[in-house]
Amino acid sequence: MPILAADLVRQVKLAIQSLYSAQEVEAIAYLLVEMSTGATRMDCHLGKEVEEPKDWEHILTRLAEQEPWQYVLGKGWFRDRIFGLNSHTLIPRPETEELVDLVLGKISSTHSPCRILDVGTGSGCIAISLALEAAHAQVTAWEISPDAQKQAMQNAKSLGADLAIELQDVFQWSTRSDSETWDIIVSNPPYVMFQEAAQMERHVTEFEPGLALFVPDANPLIFYQVLESMASRHLKRAGWMLVEINQALGKETKALFENERWKNVELKQDFHGKDRFVIAQKDI
Repeated sequence: MPILAADLVRQVKLAIQSLYSAQEVEAIAYLLVEMSTGATRMDCHLGKEVEEPKDWEHILTRLAEQEPWQYVLGKGWFRDRIFGLNSHTLIPRPETEELVDLVLGKISSTHSPCRILDVGTGSGCIAISLALEAAHAQVTAWEISPDAQKQAMQNAKSLGADLAIELQDVFQWSTRSDSETWDIIVSNPPYVMFQEAAQMERHVTEFEPGLALFVPDANPLIFYQVLESMASRHLKRAGWMLVEINQALGKETKALFENERWKNVELKQDFHGKDRFVIAQKDI
């Protein structure tokens, strides 16, 4: 039965008004209605009628329980593309779009074809974006979760990206052939300490996959340690390592790469001015 798109927006706002700031409520409501029905914000203001989405009441209930709209709909935006998501994949974030930009900046200074490895690909947002945006790039992605790997492969197919998405535990990197090398290795690994969970929003801690989020408080740099070791063997000389990091551990993460194997090590800030990335160039 047709319903005004604006009425759907009002229903979403009512369901989540106590959960987020007024600005977030506004943004979520219009985004969800557009992605559910195709009706834009302007359509809502012009009184457009749409068909009520299937299971609409259930959608509103899930939103009221603070489940992120991206999981409710099973999709989200990253670099102006829609990526399918499931409970085993993180929701792509704007900061990670900046990581893709940093990689693209390094590709321009390398000889093509450029071989790129994305470790812990999740939904595939980094690897697929690079495969689509970097001319002549040969992209490989590793993922430990079979359910996340399946989602990434579906995203690659739907978006028309040509890349290899492999089931691989980075802690088992030594099983890979020494002849397998890359020009660039990129990763957005788990980096949130369990002790930080109390300060995080419920919609993150209760719905996003802990496997992709959390690291032990006693060793919060565990993934960067293994990435540094793996890259020192599988990155070509003068190749680049780029990682997203915990803003509270910027100097500590940078220090992992300040040894004889690396040069041009930098700690970079995101658009909020927070320590968010470490990049390093292989020296030997």
